[in-house]
Amino acid sequence: MTSTHIHLLIVYNPAAQSAHSKVVWRKFEAYLCKQKTLYTCYTTIGDNKELGLSKIANLYSFTLVCIVGGDGTINLTFNVLHNLDVPILLIPAGSGNDLAKMIYPKGIPSVHALFERTLLAKPITLSVDLWRCNDRFFINGFGCGFDGSIAYNTGFKKGILGSKMKYWTEIVKHIFSYTSPTITVNGKTESTFMLSVANGRVYGGDFKVAPNAEITDGKLDMVRIQKVWIPLRLFYLPLLLLGKHLNTSIAVHEQLSRALVSCKHPLPAHLDGEAMLQKEYVISFERQVRFLS
Repeated sequence: MTSTHIHLLIVYNPAAQSAHSKVVWRKFEAYLCKQKTLYTCYTTIGDNKELGLSKIANLYSFTLVCIVGGDGTINLTFNVLHNLDVPILLIPAGSGNDLAKMIYPKGIPSVHALFERTLLAKPITLSVDLWRCNDRFFINGFGCGFDGSIAYNTGFKKGILGSKMKYWTEIVKHIFSYTSPTITVNGKTESTFMLSVANGRVYGGDFKVAPNAEITDGKLDMVRIQKVWIPLRLFYLPLLLLGKHLNTSIAVHEQLSRALVSCKHPLPAHLDGEAMLQKEYVISFERQVRFLS
C-alpha cells in the first residue's frame, strides 16, 4: 500500500491532556503533508452524537482511522462509528491512555514511530473486543460505585485544575464520604463499594482494577469490592493501584460473557471514563475491532 492508495480519517480531540494533543496533531499534520498522504481530519467537540463525524464516514471510503486523543476520544469514536470495519491507529494524547497501555504492551512507541505506521504495506493488527452497555459501546471497562461516582462528578466539573488533578481530588473526597450502595449483578445482590466489569486491566490512568483481564478473549473480568469501612479504604486503595487486591477478603472476582447490573436508585457509572446515570446496565459482547499494534 502506497501513500496514493491511502485515505486516513483522523479523529482529533484538541482538549485531550490539557491540549497536549495539539502538539501531537501539529507534528502528525506536518508528517502527513511531507508524505503527501490524503487525509480528512475531524475535530471532536466532545458530543457523543457527533453528526459531523458520522456524515464524513458516510461520504468517503477510508483505509485507516487514526485517533489522536485519550480514552474518551476512543469511546466517542466507537459510539459514533461502531460499525467501523477498517483498522484503527491509536495515537495516544490523553491523560490516562489506558487502552494504549494494552495495545502497546512493550511501551507506547514514539509519535514518529506511530506516524510511520500509516504507510505500512502489511501492518500488524490486534483484534480487540468491543462491548455494548445499553445503547452505548465501550472497549476498556464499565465501572460503578466508588469509581462510577467519581467519574460522574468529575465529568461535570470545570476549573483551573487539570483532568488528572480533578480526578485525584475527587478520589480523596470519596474516600471519606462515599456510601456503598446495594448493587445486583446477574441476580446476586450485595452492598458494594466498587464494581468493575472490565475488558482491560487498567483504567483511571493508574488503577490496575482487573489485573488478569485480556482485551482479546471475549470475556469480561468482574471485580466487586464489598463495603469497606472508611479507615480501611486508605489501606486498600494502594493495593488497587498495584493490582494486588484480588486475593483480599473484600474482593470478589469472576469472568463473565454478559452482565446485568442494577440498583433500586439511579447509579452513577462510567464507560471508559465517560459518565452515565441509570438504574440498570445490560452489558454484552458486540464484536472485535482491529487496532494497529
